[in-house]
Order: sequence, then structure tokens, then C-alpha cells
Amino acid sequence: MKTKIFISTALLMSAYFLQSCGNSNTSADKNVMDSSMTNMAQHDSMSSGKMEMDNGMMQSMSSSMDNMKNMKMTGDFDHDFASMMMVHHQGAIDMAQMEISKGSNAEMKSMAEKMVKAQQAEITQFNNMLKDYKIPEIKKEGAEPHNELAEGMDKMYASMKGVAMTGNTDKDFAMMMIPHHETAVTMAENEISHGKNLALKKMAQKIIEDQTKEIKDLQDWLAKNK
Repeated sequence: MKTKIFISTALLMSAYFLQSCGNSNTSADKNVMDSSMTNMAQHDSMSSGKMEMDNGMMQSMSSSMDNMKNMKMTGDFDHDFASMMMVHHQGAIDMAQMEISKGSNAEMKSMAEKMVKAQQAEITQFNNMLKDYKIPEIKKEGAEPHNELAEGMDKMYASMKGVAMTGNTDKDFAMMMIPHHETAVTMAENEISHGKNLALKKMAQKIIEDQTKEIKDLQDWLAKNK
């Protein structure tokens, strides 16, 4: 009799132990699954944010390039330089405003604000010049696009498209603006070499000086914020 009672008790204890282990494993599995799902959701959210950032910068750049490529060239270097530079400046303004809106680094946001102010002022200057600008008659017939300006656009597009985006607004803006500014400098140098209008050549020189300095500032910031 005592043997039967002992065996029954042992069986009950074993069953309880197995059930407890089963419940413990289920709970542990659930915790692991919950943690995994949370990590996946966070990763998806970060990836989505990075993709949105990448797309925003790239879309802004592509839109600017499309506008420049669709411009009707007159064959007059001064006129075409001014017209193209306005579109080029607007592309920089669009990216700078994205940095101001979504960036987090105070120094980079301040640089973006200065770019917007300076390049909006230059767009106004270019517009005012073109209002009274008269294209020489000899340029109106058989006008061909300038290879220098077209090559500059293609080089900028290739350089900016090749930038490895990080998803960090401040870094991506800085990296994208360097080749963008470099193209502006090249276009301005071509204006000084091929242009005839003294006022535009003076503006071109200022663009070279201002944007060369900004390129160095952007490079220095990137070196400090790796």
C-alpha cells in the first residue's frame, strides 16, 4: 500500500515538474519572439527613414538635373550660363532647405541657411540681368549648346549619383553639396574664360571664391564628423 502511494506521489510530482518546464519554455520562447519582433520593427523603421532620406536628396538632385537638361540653349555663353546657374542654384537651395528641415547638426544647418540666403540673392541678380539682356543677332541663328556647360552637368550628375548615402541628413547633405559646388565653380570658371558680359564675369568670380570656401568648410566638417 505504501509502495502504491509513493509511486502515485512520484508520478504527480513528475507531471507537475514537466508542466512547469513546458510553461517556462513557452514563456521564454514568447519573450525571445517579442524581442525579435521589436528589433525587426525598429530595423524596418530605421530602414524606412534612411530610404526616405536617400530618396528625398536624390529626387531633389534629379529634379534639378532634369530642369538643367531641358533648358533651351541660345548659343550665347553669358545668357546660357546665367540661365543654367539659376537652375543650379535652385537645386542647392532645395537640398539646403531639406537640411534645415530634417538635419540635426547646428553647424551644418547654419551653413545651409547661409547657402539659401546667398544663392537666392544671386538668383535675383541673374534674373534682373537677363531681363535687359540682348542676345547678339549672330548668336540667334545656328546656336549650339556649349559643350563646357553640358559636360559640367553630366559630371555633376555622375558624381552626386555616386555618393554613398548614409541616411544621416547632415552627412548626406554635406557629401552631396561638395560635387554640386564643384560644378558651380567649373561653370563659373568657364564663364570667365568664354563669357563677354563684365557683370556676369564678376558674379562668376564671386561664385568661385564663395563656393570654393564652402567646399573646404564641408570637407572639414565631414572630417570632424566621421
